[in-house]
Amino acid sequence: MNLKERLNQVEKFVKGSCHEAIVNSEIDKQKPEIAFAISLKSKEVSSDWKKVQNNLALTLRSLLKNTDRNFRIIIAGHEKPNIEELNDERVTWLSVKFPPPSNSKKATNDKLHKRKVIGAFLRKSGFSGYFMPLDADDWIHFRFVEYIRSLPISKAFILNKGFMVNVSQNEVWIQDQFYKYCGSCALFYFSNGDFPKTTKKSDINKTAFKWVTKNHVKVPQYVKNHTMVDYPFVTYVLAHGENLSVIQGKRDNRISAEHHNGVGEKLEDWYYEYFKI
Repeated sequence: MNLKERLNQVEKFVKGSCHEAIVNSEIDKQKPEIAFAISLKSKEVSSDWKKVQNNLALTLRSLLKNTDRNFRIIIAGHEKPNIEELNDERVTWLSVKFPPPSNSKKATNDKLHKRKVIGAFLRKSGFSGYFMPLDADDWIHFRFVEYIRSLPISKAFILNKGFMVNVSQNEVWIQDQFYKYCGSCALFYFSNGDFPKTTKKSDINKTAFKWVTKNHVKVPQYVKNHTMVDYPFVTYVLAHGENLSVIQGKRDNRISAEHHNGVGEKLEDWYYEYFKI
């Protein structure tokens, strides 16, 4: 089965399962909302700020065109991008006051610090529901929210499959054990009290929110009562020039399906239709 056939299979399955699960609008209202949490890198540590802004715009576009509108997007960053997608009522921008990282080795801590800022904001906002850390350059399938909200509530949904794209080589493939490769790989169900009151380590460790400050590779170990999702809904975008994993030397721009025991296909225009970008 090629990738287009696989995506059509996902489309057919989600349309069928969601139609059965969410028919009544009152039932729909009782389903948990999703909060997508995006930590945006600072302009000061970006080699191409325009590219960073464009990547974020694509990520937001893929989210904002989801069939189910019951979600919100919280972005924490130093400099606010000049993109029209930030004007959508479902997007909240949080300006952080702490200094940007001085080098790439400190960039991961910067990302996590911003994630904690978002967690504390959601606590103060009274939010309860799904929390999904999302990288500022990945793409979300346009039926993802609809699918997740059609399922019985789980402590965590972990994405066991996902797409990886090398934009410089125009290659795309499906990656097994996706959660081991991409940080945009899990949703956690939190009541409001599970979010931290502040960004202090002592407050974080008192709550279930500590799960999202740990290495995503081991997330199945942190959350025992989780649900694996075997349909690919997220695209991990590589080789665009601003990938943290490449900058830190964990991967390089030559990454391909062959390196991941996958079968690569040419990235073509039809693929973008499933992510509405």
